[in-house]
Amino acid sequence: MLILPAFVIIGGVIVGIAGALGPQVGAFRSGGVYATSPQYNAELPTTAPLQTIGGALSSISGAGQQATIEWGGSNLVAPTTIVLSPTPVVPATHSTTPKATSPSQSPLQSGSIEFFSNLTVRVSSPQSALTKAAGIAYSIGGYVAFSSSTNSSATAVLRVPASEYQNALSQVEAIGNVTNSIATSNDVTIKYTDMNATLQSLLAERDAFLKLLNQSTSLNATIVIEGYLQGVNAQINSVQSEILQTRRLIDYATITATFSRAAVKTPLGLKVIASPLAGATPLSVTFRTFEKGGVPGYIVNYNFGDGTAAQGEALIHTYTKAGDYNTTISVTDSSGNVKTSWVMIHASGAPVGFDFAGFTNLAANLFFSVIQGIVEVAIVVIPITLVAALAFIVIAPIRSRLRSIKASNGKAA
Repeated sequence: MLILPAFVIIGGVIVGIAGALGPQVGAFRSGGVYATSPQYNAELPTTAPLQTIGGALSSISGAGQQATIEWGGSNLVAPTTIVLSPTPVVPATHSTTPKATSPSQSPLQSGSIEFFSNLTVRVSSPQSALTKAAGIAYSIGGYVAFSSSTNSSATAVLRVPASEYQNALSQVEAIGNVTNSIATSNDVTIKYTDMNATLQSLLAERDAFLKLLNQSTSLNATIVIEGYLQGVNAQINSVQSEILQTRRLIDYATITATFSRAAVKTPLGLKVIASPLAGATPLSVTFRTFEKGGVPGYIVNYNFGDGTAAQGEALIHTYTKAGDYNTTISVTDSSGNVKTSWVMIHASGAPVGFDFAGFTNLAANLFFSVIQGIVEVAIVVIPITLVAALAFIVIAPIRSRLRSIKASNGKAA
């Protein structure tokens, strides 16, 4: 009676562990660590390595076979924005970010640094101020990337050579009375170096595919290689485009100037609270604006710096890709007066960590598999044991009776 339970439990544990660990361990090990990559790599499609090409080509034989290639891709989620209903919140103290130092005249000293400035200037004529700002940009070899104007305000986004950044900033500030000024800089040296290294690697990979293509003598193999070449070329174009954009931001500093009419008796005011200002992606930031002055009836617009925009006084925006985002918030009152503010958000890559949830699921699956194995063994062993016991109970008296009869017959003889 003691051997039967022990046999059932030991057999169930062996069956449960064998059933649980087979399909689970591989998934647990591969899913336990988050993979991190630079921002520009996360946007690129995945291309199979050259070793995979050999296997793909070797599997192609005969004119009737078809080669199928599955291209992997990134799982990045588009940025999302949730508009919140206004709630009374006590505004926090607003501090002005100090101006960034002007870039050096020497490229070797300045490195790969992007410079941004955002100004709000009060003037008597916003349209005239817009014309002056454009003249300043063109006079030093820059240009106007964007401009807009209304009866009471005008906005200009100026791109000026990095070496003339401080000179252009001083001239734009002299157009009127500066009411708000924020200057930031972003060192992209490491990012720029990594992008160039990635580009060289992709170019080498493309050359290898071209060599295979020239050596190919099979139509199916040629189609497979051309498919891989298309994927590599798409990655090369993407990296080259980002390198060009980054180089443009390095060579040309950005000055965003908003000119507002000074005739407003009660100036339009805007205060923005954002929290948190930094964190790992996906980073959800809560924005809340507080307006005063001007003519009541406000419209608040957000430009989050990641290619998305929204409208509302209180909202939550989620940044899904790592980077520094210069978020622009502008409020317009019923008379068309505009007030603009800016918040810099820093979103970092997701940290590498151990997947405790995967471990917990594995342990739970293993436990239930062991219990299931014990039940399965018990279902098989217990009926067999009961039948054997029943047979013994039935047969034992008969055998005893037969022995007694045989003994009696022997004595009689």
